[in-house]
Amino acid sequence: MTWILIKAIIKARREGLLRLVPATSATRLDCLKDKCAKCCRTLGTPVVTSQEAKKIGYQSILKGKHGMFVKSNNSVCCLLKNGLCSVYPARPRGCREYPWYNIDSRLYYDSGCPGIKHDEDKRPIVNDIQPLEKFFPLTPQLILRLVKRICVKK
Repeated sequence: MTWILIKAIIKARREGLLRLVPATSATRLDCLKDKCAKCCRTLGTPVVTSQEAKKIGYQSILKGKHGMFVKSNNSVCCLLKNGLCSVYPARPRGCREYPWYNIDSRLYYDSGCPGIKHDEDKRPIVNDIQPLEKFFPLTPQLILRLVKRICVKK
């Protein structure tokens, strides 16, 4: 799973995503959905709970020793159909929270997301966003520190 994670991060960075900056000023998300779907085409394997897997359908889920994930092909989410999420109302928590990240109890956003706007303050409450570590279950701390070092702009 670690190699899948590393490959996904490299692809995301090449696509301009996972460029996390502190959300310290007015910021909001205006998702471009089918005009973009960059996150679905690039970040593709969100973690799912058993309740989410049931709603999504187990045929779209990969079960492993590190948890359950939405299947993907080269980091493209299998739920993406004609540029749109085919299970949008039931999409996993990680998808609902993107582009927001809780890193060490501080709110960050992915500055590579084309839907980010700085004209209104609609930032979520940091504690309503799951900690970054939840995106990478059972990933060694060394790898998590590396992910933070690569993706987070200070």
